[in-house]
This record gives sequence, structure tokens and C-alpha cells, in this order.
Amino acid sequence: MTNREFEQLIFQHKDKLFRFAFSILKNGADAQDAVQEVVLKLWKNRSSLDRAKNLESYCLNALKNYCFDVLRKQKQQQNYEQNILIEATTEPAIDQVDLVEKLKQELYRLPDQQRLAVSLKDIEGFDYAEISEILGHNIETIRVNVSRGRKKLYELFKEELKDAYQ
Repeated sequence: MTNREFEQLIFQHKDKLFRFAFSILKNGADAQDAVQEVVLKLWKNRSSLDRAKNLESYCLNALKNYCFDVLRKQKQQQNYEQNILIEATTEPAIDQVDLVEKLKQELYRLPDQQRLAVSLKDIEGFDYAEISEILGHNIETIRVNVSRGRKKLYELFKEELKDAYQ
């Protein structure tokens, strides 16, 4: 892969990489750092990128692995679970928060695999095969995670959806 091809690849996917890292790390600065570190690693190994079947998927997978390493190293997983518990007990009233903001909050409360699968499918627009490659799970597992995540979100928003369609 030439330097120019690498630059085009990163420029084309930089926003998606950031959103993906942010969906895992929940912190803009940490997400930017993660993207920067992964891009640096990819740059150093750009000659081997030609062997990847799907470069976008390869980059997202490398970023996912790096983000999970960051979480492990910083023990943020423990803090994340504590924050989820605190947020669940102090849920804001629906009239104070618009529906989109509430959806974002509820999406982040889903278990990691469901949140990532729903985000990649419904927000980023990936198909099941691409998500399977990114997350390293079989397609059936991805379908189950998307289905369960959507079902949980639907249950939370059933009343709001009913009011919207009447």
C-alpha cells in the first residue's frame, strides 16, 4: 500500500473510526487517542495491509481490539458498570430529555455486544457479514445481539412510539 493510498483510506474512514472508538470508550479524548494509536500502528504496518480482504473491517477490528485493551488496562470496565448503575437509578424524566437523547442514553445502557451490534447495523449501516468480521462473532450471534438490543429499546420506547403513530 502506498503512502497516498493509506492517507486516502484513513481520511475516508476517520469519522467512522472515531464514532466506533467513542461507542466503546465513552470519552472523546480517549477515542481520539485510540484512533491515533491505531492509525500509527497501521501506518507502521501499511505494507501488510494489502493482504486484508476488507480494509475498513480490518481497521475497525484493530480499533476494537485496541479500545478493549485500553478498557482492561485502565480498569474502566469496573467504573463503566458502576456508572451504568448510577445512571439507571437517576434516569431523567422523558419530558426533560428529547427522544433522540433518551435513545442515545438507552443505547449506551445495552450490554456491550448488543450496543456494538445495534450501532454498527442501524447507525453505521453495516450488513451482518461485515459486523461479524468486525466483532469476530458468527453471523447468527450478531443477528441475535441486534434483535435483543432492538427488542430492549422497543420495550423502553413502546409508549413514545405508540403516541408518535397516533
